[in-house]
Amino acid sequence: MSHSFKYVSADSHVVEPPDLWLKRIDRRYLDRAPRVVREKTGDAFVCADADQRRMGIGTSATAEKKSKDIALDNERWENVLPGSYDPFARIKDMDRDGVEAELLYTTFGLILFAIEDQDFQFACFQAFNDWLANFCTSFPNRLFGAAMIPTEPLERAVREMERCAKAGLKAAMISISQDADRGYNHPLYDPIWSASEDLAMPISLHVAASKKNFTLTNIMLADFSLAYTLTMYSIAAMIFSGVFDRHSGLKVVSVENDAAWAAGMLERMDYRFERDQGWAGYSSGINSGRSPSRIFHEHIYCTFMRDRTAVFNRNIIGVRNLMWGSDYPHFDSTWPHSAEVLSGHFEGVAEEDQLRIARRNAIELYNLPLVS
Repeated sequence: MSHSFKYVSADSHVVEPPDLWLKRIDRRYLDRAPRVVREKTGDAFVCADADQRRMGIGTSATAEKKSKDIALDNERWENVLPGSYDPFARIKDMDRDGVEAELLYTTFGLILFAIEDQDFQFACFQAFNDWLANFCTSFPNRLFGAAMIPTEPLERAVREMERCAKAGLKAAMISISQDADRGYNHPLYDPIWSASEDLAMPISLHVAASKKNFTLTNIMLADFSLAYTLTMYSIAAMIFSGVFDRHSGLKVVSVENDAAWAAGMLERMDYRFERDQGWAGYSSGINSGRSPSRIFHEHIYCTFMRDRTAVFNRNIIGVRNLMWGSDYPHFDSTWPHSAEVLSGHFEGVAEEDQLRIARRNAIELYNLPLVS
Protein backbone atom coordinates (compact mmCIF):
# COMPACT_ATOMS: atom_id res chain seq x y z
CA MET A 1 0.00 0.00 0.00
CA SER A 2 1.33 3.43 -0.93
CA HIS A 3 0.54 6.64 0.91
CA SER A 4 -0.67 10.02 -0.28
CA PHE A 5 2.66 11.59 0.68
CA LYS A 6 6.33 10.86 0.15
CA TYR A 7 8.43 9.84 3.11
CA VAL A 8 11.33 11.65 4.73
CA SER A 9 13.77 9.26 6.34
CA ALA A 10 15.23 10.67 9.55
CA ASP A 11 17.86 7.90 9.63
CA SER A 12 19.62 6.67 6.51
CA HIS A 13 23.28 6.01 5.81
CA VAL A 14 26.05 6.47 3.35
CA VAL A 15 28.70 3.79 3.08
CA GLU A 16 32.05 5.49 2.76
CA PRO A 17 34.20 4.57 -0.28
CA PRO A 18 37.03 2.19 0.69
CA ASP A 19 39.67 4.87 0.17
CA LEU A 20 37.83 7.90 1.58
CA TRP A 21 40.21 8.37 4.50
CA LEU A 22 43.26 7.41 2.45
CA LYS A 23 42.46 10.26 0.05
CA ARG A 24 41.17 12.89 2.47
CA ILE A 25 42.82 12.49 5.86
CA ASP A 26 45.58 14.81 7.05
CA ARG A 27 48.76 13.34 5.54
CA ARG A 28 50.31 13.02 9.01
CA TYR A 29 47.91 10.16 9.68
CA LEU A 30 48.04 8.40 6.33
CA ASP A 31 49.68 5.26 7.69
CA ARG A 32 46.91 4.93 10.32
CA ALA A 33 44.03 5.94 8.08
CA PRO A 34 40.88 3.78 8.33
CA ARG A 35 40.29 1.72 5.20
CA VAL A 36 38.53 -1.28 3.66
CA VAL A 37 40.75 -4.33 3.35
CA ARG A 38 40.39 -7.53 1.39
CA GLU A 39 40.36 -10.52 3.71
CA LYS A 40 40.16 -14.22 2.95
CA THR A 41 36.52 -14.68 3.96
CA GLY A 42 35.25 -11.20 3.10
CA ASP A 43 36.03 -7.49 3.05
CA ALA A 44 36.12 -5.40 6.21
CA PHE A 45 36.54 -1.82 7.35
CA VAL A 46 39.42 -1.59 9.79
CA CYS A 47 40.89 1.06 12.06
CA ALA A 48 43.61 -0.15 14.40
CA ASP A 49 43.09 2.81 16.74
CA ALA A 50 39.39 2.14 17.35
CA ASP A 51 38.27 -0.15 20.15
CA GLN A 52 36.21 -2.41 17.89
CA ARG A 53 38.83 -2.10 15.13
CA ARG A 54 36.82 -3.94 12.49
CA MET A 55 33.41 -3.82 10.80
CA GLY A 56 32.32 -6.46 8.30
CA ILE A 57 31.07 -5.23 4.94
CA GLY A 58 27.96 -7.38 5.23
CA THR A 59 26.05 -4.89 7.38
CA SER A 60 26.06 -2.54 4.39
CA ALA A 61 26.00 -4.96 1.48
CA THR A 62 22.85 -6.88 2.23
CA ALA A 63 19.89 -4.50 2.13
CA GLU A 64 17.85 -6.80 -0.12
CA LYS A 65 19.07 -10.03 1.48
CA LYS A 66 16.60 -10.64 4.27
CA SER A 67 17.55 -14.19 5.14
CA LYS A 68 17.95 -14.85 8.85
CA ASP A 69 20.92 -17.05 7.93
CA ILE A 70 22.94 -14.24 6.39
CA ALA A 71 26.65 -14.20 7.20
CA LEU A 72 27.58 -10.56 7.62
CA ASP A 73 31.32 -11.19 7.61
CA ASN A 74 31.34 -13.03 4.29
CA GLU A 75 30.68 -10.17 1.88
CA ARG A 76 32.62 -8.18 -0.66
CA TRP A 77 32.69 -4.47 -1.38
CA GLU A 78 31.35 -5.16 -4.87
CA ASN A 79 27.99 -6.09 -3.29
CA VAL A 80 27.49 -2.72 -1.59
CA LEU A 81 24.62 -0.87 -3.24
CA PRO A 82 26.01 1.94 -5.46
CA GLY A 83 23.48 4.31 -3.92
CA SER A 84 25.46 4.03 -0.71
CA TYR A 85 28.30 6.13 -2.10
CA ASP A 86 26.99 7.54 -5.42
CA PRO A 87 24.35 10.28 -4.96
CA PHE A 88 22.90 9.78 -8.44
CA ALA A 89 22.34 6.06 -7.89
CA ARG A 90 20.97 6.86 -4.46
CA ILE A 91 18.22 9.13 -5.77
CA LYS A 92 16.99 6.27 -7.97
CA ASP A 93 16.82 3.98 -4.92
CA MET A 94 14.99 6.67 -2.94
CA ASP A 95 12.45 7.12 -5.73
CA ARG A 96 11.93 3.36 -5.84
CA ASP A 97 11.07 3.45 -2.13
CA GLY A 98 8.85 6.55 -2.15
CA VAL A 99 11.37 8.61 -0.15
CA GLU A 100 11.72 12.29 -0.98
CA ALA A 101 14.57 13.17 1.37
CA GLU A 102 16.95 11.62 3.88
CA LEU A 103 19.11 12.50 6.86
CA LEU A 104 22.42 10.76 6.18
CA TYR A 105 24.70 9.23 8.80
CA THR A 106 28.06 7.53 8.60
CA THR A 107 28.38 3.75 8.48
CA PHE A 108 32.04 2.92 9.02
CA GLY A 109 32.53 6.01 11.13
CA LEU A 110 30.35 4.60 13.91
CA ILE A 111 33.33 2.76 15.36
CA LEU A 112 35.61 5.82 15.15
CA PHE A 113 34.06 7.39 18.25
CA ALA A 114 36.13 4.88 20.24
CA ILE A 115 39.45 6.37 19.05
CA GLU A 116 41.33 7.71 22.08
CA ASP A 117 43.85 9.86 20.19
CA GLN A 118 41.86 13.11 19.97
CA ASP A 119 43.89 14.64 17.15
CA PHE A 120 43.68 11.52 15.01
CA GLN A 121 39.97 11.12 15.69
CA PHE A 122 39.34 14.72 14.71
CA ALA A 123 41.25 14.23 11.46
CA CYS A 124 39.03 11.22 10.69
CA PHE A 125 35.87 13.18 11.51
CA GLN A 126 36.84 16.18 9.40
CA ALA A 127 37.67 14.01 6.40
CA PHE A 128 34.24 12.38 6.61
CA ASN A 129 32.38 15.65 7.17
CA ASP A 130 33.96 17.23 4.11
CA TRP A 131 33.11 14.21 1.96
CA LEU A 132 29.53 14.06 3.23
CA ALA A 133 28.91 17.77 2.66
CA ASN A 134 30.11 17.35 -0.91
CA PHE A 135 27.93 14.25 -1.37
CA CYS A 136 24.82 16.19 -0.34
CA THR A 137 25.46 19.09 -2.72
CA SER A 138 24.52 16.87 -5.66
CA PHE A 139 20.87 16.99 -4.50
CA PRO A 140 20.67 19.79 -1.93
CA ASN A 141 16.88 19.56 -1.60
CA ARG A 142 16.87 15.80 -0.95
CA LEU A 143 20.10 14.80 0.80
CA PHE A 144 21.00 16.21 4.21
CA GLY A 145 23.95 15.17 6.32
CA ALA A 146 24.78 14.62 10.00
CA ALA A 147 28.29 15.72 10.96
CA MET A 148 30.57 13.66 13.19
CA ILE A 149 31.53 15.84 16.15
CA PRO A 150 34.05 15.07 18.92
CA THR A 151 33.17 15.94 22.50
CA GLU A 152 36.66 16.96 23.52
CA PRO A 153 38.32 19.34 23.49
CA LEU A 154 35.15 21.41 23.66
CA GLU A 155 36.52 24.38 21.74
CA ARG A 156 37.34 22.12 18.81
CA ALA A 157 33.88 20.54 18.94
CA VAL A 158 32.16 23.91 18.76
CA ARG A 159 34.35 25.11 15.90
CA GLU A 160 33.63 21.95 13.92
CA MET A 161 29.89 22.32 14.51
CA GLU A 162 30.09 25.88 13.19
CA ARG A 163 32.12 24.79 10.17
CA CYS A 164 29.79 21.93 9.33
CA ALA A 165 26.67 24.05 9.73
CA LYS A 166 28.15 26.56 7.30
CA ALA A 167 28.78 23.67 4.88
CA GLY A 168 25.08 22.74 5.06
CA LEU A 169 25.14 19.73 7.39
CA LYS A 170 22.01 19.56 9.53
CA ALA A 171 22.83 17.61 12.69
CA ALA A 172 25.71 17.14 15.13
CA MET A 173 26.36 13.49 15.89
CA ILE A 174 28.25 12.88 19.15
CA SER A 175 29.09 9.78 21.16
CA ILE A 176 25.96 8.35 22.74
CA SER A 177 27.66 8.13 26.13
CA GLN A 178 30.66 9.23 28.13
CA ASP A 179 32.48 8.01 31.24
CA ALA A 180 30.19 7.79 34.27
CA ASP A 181 31.73 10.81 36.00
CA ARG A 182 31.61 12.91 32.81
CA GLY A 183 28.15 12.10 31.46
CA TYR A 184 26.07 14.59 29.50
CA ASN A 185 24.46 15.74 32.73
CA HIS A 186 27.82 17.43 33.48
CA PRO A 187 27.90 21.21 32.92
CA LEU A 188 31.21 20.93 31.05
CA TYR A 189 29.23 20.10 27.86
CA ASP A 190 27.26 23.35 28.00
CA PRO A 191 29.30 24.90 25.15
CA ILE A 192 28.16 22.10 22.83
CA TRP A 193 24.54 22.53 23.86
CA SER A 194 24.80 26.30 23.36
CA ALA A 195 26.31 25.83 19.90
CA SER A 196 23.51 23.41 19.02
CA GLU A 197 20.95 26.05 20.00
CA ASP A 198 22.71 28.90 18.21
CA LEU A 199 23.18 26.91 15.00
CA ALA A 200 19.73 25.24 15.11
CA MET A 201 21.69 22.00 14.74
CA PRO A 202 20.07 19.14 16.72
CA ILE A 203 22.30 16.71 18.61
CA SER A 204 22.19 13.11 17.35
CA LEU A 205 22.78 10.07 19.56
CA HIS A 206 23.05 7.21 17.08
CA VAL A 207 23.15 3.60 18.18
CA ALA A 208 26.67 2.12 18.28
CA ALA A 209 28.33 5.55 17.85
CA SER A 210 30.01 5.45 21.22
CA LYS A 211 33.24 5.78 23.11
CA LYS A 212 32.11 2.58 24.81
CA ASN A 213 31.20 -0.74 23.24
CA PHE A 214 27.46 -1.38 23.69
CA THR A 215 28.04 -5.12 24.10
CA LEU A 216 27.53 -5.99 27.77
CA THR A 217 26.60 -9.68 27.86
CA ASN A 218 28.71 -11.20 25.06
CA ILE A 219 25.40 -12.52 23.72
CA MET A 220 24.90 -10.47 20.57
CA LEU A 221 21.16 -11.13 20.31
CA ALA A 222 20.71 -9.75 23.83
CA ASP A 223 23.07 -6.81 23.31
CA PHE A 224 21.57 -5.83 19.96
CA SER A 225 18.02 -6.11 21.32
CA LEU A 226 18.89 -3.73 24.17
CA ALA A 227 21.38 -1.47 22.39
CA TYR A 228 19.19 1.57 23.07
CA THR A 229 19.94 1.53 26.80
CA LEU A 230 23.08 3.71 26.63
CA THR A 231 21.13 6.43 24.84
CA MET A 232 18.21 6.06 27.24
CA TYR A 233 20.53 6.64 30.20
CA SER A 234 22.10 9.70 28.57
CA ILE A 235 18.71 11.27 27.84
CA ALA A 236 17.32 10.58 31.32
CA ALA A 237 20.44 12.05 32.96
CA MET A 238 20.24 15.17 30.78
CA ILE A 239 16.59 15.68 31.73
CA PHE A 240 17.01 15.21 35.49
CA SER A 241 20.17 17.33 35.67
CA GLY A 242 18.45 20.35 34.17
CA VAL A 243 20.30 20.49 30.84
CA PHE A 244 17.08 21.43 29.04
CA ASP A 245 16.22 24.08 31.61
CA ARG A 246 19.60 25.72 31.00
CA HIS A 247 19.25 25.28 27.22
CA SER A 248 15.64 25.87 26.28
CA GLY A 249 16.31 25.61 22.54
CA LEU A 250 18.27 22.35 22.63
CA LYS A 251 16.92 19.39 20.62
CA VAL A 252 18.31 15.86 20.99
CA VAL A 253 17.53 12.93 18.69
CA SER A 254 17.81 9.27 19.63
CA VAL A 255 18.70 7.65 16.30
CA GLU A 256 18.16 4.01 15.31
CA ASN A 257 17.31 3.03 18.87
CA ASP A 258 13.63 2.55 18.01
CA ALA A 259 11.24 4.28 20.41
CA ALA A 260 8.88 2.04 22.41
CA TRP A 261 11.23 2.21 25.41
CA ALA A 262 10.28 5.87 25.87
CA ALA A 263 6.69 5.12 26.87
CA GLY A 264 7.61 3.25 30.03
CA MET A 265 10.54 5.52 30.80
CA LEU A 266 8.40 8.67 30.79
CA GLU A 267 5.88 7.31 33.27
CA ARG A 268 8.61 6.01 35.53
CA MET A 269 10.61 9.28 35.42
CA ASP A 270 7.56 11.35 36.33
CA TYR A 271 6.78 9.07 39.28
CA ARG A 272 10.37 9.05 40.54
CA PHE A 273 10.58 12.84 40.15
CA GLU A 274 7.42 13.30 42.20
CA ARG A 275 8.13 10.79 44.96
CA ASP A 276 11.81 9.98 45.32
CA GLN A 277 14.02 13.07 45.29
CA GLY A 278 14.39 13.02 49.07
CA TRP A 279 15.55 9.50 49.73
CA ALA A 280 17.55 9.39 46.50
CA GLY A 281 19.85 12.02 47.96
CA TYR A 282 19.69 14.04 44.79
CA SER A 283 18.15 17.42 44.19
CA SER A 284 16.96 17.55 40.61
CA GLY A 285 18.37 20.26 38.37
CA ILE A 286 14.92 20.84 36.91
CA ASN A 287 13.87 24.35 37.95
CA SER A 288 11.35 25.18 35.22
CA GLY A 289 8.41 23.52 36.95
CA ARG A 290 8.11 21.04 34.09
CA SER A 291 7.74 17.31 34.59
CA PRO A 292 10.37 15.03 33.03
CA SER A 293 7.81 13.82 30.46
CA ARG A 294 7.01 17.37 29.42
CA ILE A 295 10.71 18.12 29.00
CA PHE A 296 11.00 15.00 26.84
CA HIS A 297 8.06 16.08 24.69
CA GLU A 298 9.57 19.52 24.16
CA HIS A 299 13.18 18.48 23.47
CA ILE A 300 13.62 14.80 22.54
CA TYR A 301 12.96 12.94 19.28
CA CYS A 302 13.23 9.22 18.53
CA THR A 303 13.67 7.52 15.16
CA PHE A 304 12.53 3.98 14.40
CA MET A 305 12.58 1.51 11.52
CA ARG A 306 10.15 -1.12 12.75
CA ASP A 307 8.40 -0.37 16.01
CA ARG A 308 4.66 -0.98 16.01
CA THR A 309 4.66 -0.68 19.79
CA ALA A 310 5.95 2.88 19.56
CA VAL A 311 3.33 3.84 16.99
CA PHE A 312 0.63 2.26 19.16
CA ASN A 313 1.87 4.34 22.12
CA ARG A 314 2.40 7.51 20.08
CA ASN A 315 0.15 9.61 22.31
CA ILE A 316 2.35 8.77 25.30
CA ILE A 317 5.71 9.13 23.53
CA GLY A 318 4.47 12.11 21.53
CA VAL A 319 3.21 12.14 17.95
CA ARG A 320 5.58 15.05 17.31
CA ASN A 321 8.51 13.17 18.85
CA LEU A 322 8.51 10.13 16.56
CA MET A 323 10.34 10.03 13.22
CA TRP A 324 10.59 7.10 10.86
CA GLY A 325 13.85 6.18 9.16
CA SER A 326 14.58 3.52 6.55
CA ASP A 327 18.20 2.80 7.63
CA TYR A 328 19.09 2.40 3.92
CA PRO A 329 21.25 0.56 2.87
CA HIS A 330 21.94 -1.56 5.95
CA PHE A 331 21.00 -5.20 6.28
CA ASP A 332 18.00 -4.49 8.52
CA SER A 333 16.73 -1.59 6.41
CA THR A 334 13.09 -1.30 5.34
CA TRP A 335 14.28 -0.47 1.80
CA PRO A 336 12.86 -1.19 -0.76
CA HIS A 337 9.67 -2.16 1.11
CA SER A 338 9.17 0.92 3.28
CA ALA A 339 5.59 1.52 2.12
CA GLU A 340 4.65 -2.03 3.07
CA VAL A 341 6.30 -1.75 6.49
CA LEU A 342 4.73 1.61 7.26
CA SER A 343 1.30 0.48 6.08
CA GLY A 344 1.42 -2.30 8.65
CA HIS A 345 2.47 0.14 11.36
CA PHE A 346 -0.14 2.73 10.40
CA GLU A 347 -3.22 0.51 10.31
CA GLY A 348 -5.95 2.44 12.11
CA VAL A 349 -3.71 5.51 12.59
CA ALA A 350 -5.07 8.92 11.61
CA GLU A 351 -3.52 10.23 8.40
CA GLU A 352 -2.32 13.41 10.14
CA ASP A 353 -0.33 11.25 12.58
CA GLN A 354 1.06 9.19 9.70
CA LEU A 355 2.16 12.34 7.92
CA ARG A 356 3.87 13.67 11.04
CA ILE A 357 5.75 10.48 11.85
CA ALA A 358 6.86 9.58 8.33
CA ARG A 359 7.53 13.08 7.01
CA ARG A 360 6.58 16.32 8.73
CA ASN A 361 8.42 15.97 12.06
CA ALA A 362 11.79 15.59 10.33
CA ILE A 363 11.11 18.52 8.01
CA GLU A 364 10.22 20.77 10.92
CA LEU A 365 13.02 19.65 13.24
CA TYR A 366 15.78 20.10 10.67
CA ASN A 367 14.16 23.05 8.88
CA LEU A 368 14.37 21.24 5.55
CA PRO A 369 13.50 23.10 2.32
CA LEU A 370 10.49 20.86 1.68
CA VAL A 371 6.73 21.28 1.80
CA SER A 372 5.69 19.56 4.99
